[in-house]
Amino acid sequence: MNIIKISILILVSSLFVACNTKEEQTVEAKEQRYNRENPLEHHEIALEVLEASKAWIKAFNQGDAKTCVEGYAEDAVMSAMPFGIKYNQGEIDSFWTPFIASGATNLVYTNVSIEVANSETVFLSASWSMNVGEGKIYQEKWVKQNNNWVLAYDDFEVLKQYEMPQVNETNPIGSHLELEGVIKASMEWTKGFNQHDATVCEAGYTSNATMNAVPFAALNDKASIGEFWTGLIKQGAANLIYHNPVFTSTGKGRAILSSLWSMNIGDGKIYQEKWVKEGEEWLLSYDEFAVLAQY
Repeated sequence: MNIIKISILILVSSLFVACNTKEEQTVEAKEQRYNRENPLEHHEIALEVLEASKAWIKAFNQGDAKTCVEGYAEDAVMSAMPFGIKYNQGEIDSFWTPFIASGATNLVYTNVSIEVANSETVFLSASWSMNVGEGKIYQEKWVKQNNNWVLAYDDFEVLKQYEMPQVNETNPIGSHLELEGVIKASMEWTKGFNQHDATVCEAGYTSNATMNAVPFAALNDKASIGEFWTGLIKQGAANLIYHNPVFTSTGKGRAILSSLWSMNIGDGKIYQEKWVKEGEEWLLSYDEFAVLAQY
């Protein structure tokens, strides 16, 4: 065990020294990338859009076509294949109002994925079903206008129409709720790191988690991962920021997160965080990221 700890400390020291040695820089940087953002800003934006999406689904399932239509920007474009493309809120109204009045309901989103592009633009994709059919949402582009999130572009397709109405007892927003749990767990992990609390970082992993910190470490248990973060924090690493994150629910208590990241000593790419639900907790079972620039 002591040999493992020494090896981890050497790896962490190497990372910190490399990030502070100009000659070894991968990419020169005058200041930390994304440092004008609140470290949790993009997480918070993702939660806001998930709330807006949940409200839209609720309105649809309650037969409230007016609220659904008002969820679009006035100049929104909606591609509803095979029914055609609608080019403004008025044309979108002429689609949803009679469709909902015909009895369409029980809308369910699954496998939701949400990408935060910036403070005013978010992309969402999902599979969907309702009592009359099912299909794919290729892209919902949500934009912030007058402090509200609305749809500027909506591209979906009906892949199957049912001969008879069907009932789906799946929670219509279950996938949204899973992502909310993962996003909040990621926020707690980030806050723990930025508050120099390595115990929070270690507690965020499963007992048999794997972490690949390219090119510095490959670790295969919670204790070793905890030693890595403890060493890095002691060396002065701080101000972790997630930028342009993508949160994807894969169902059954599993979700994937990828993101750009930066901190005061460097920046890079999180290729995959695999989050799993154990009891009431969301924990990291796999974590792979790379340092692409060293300050």
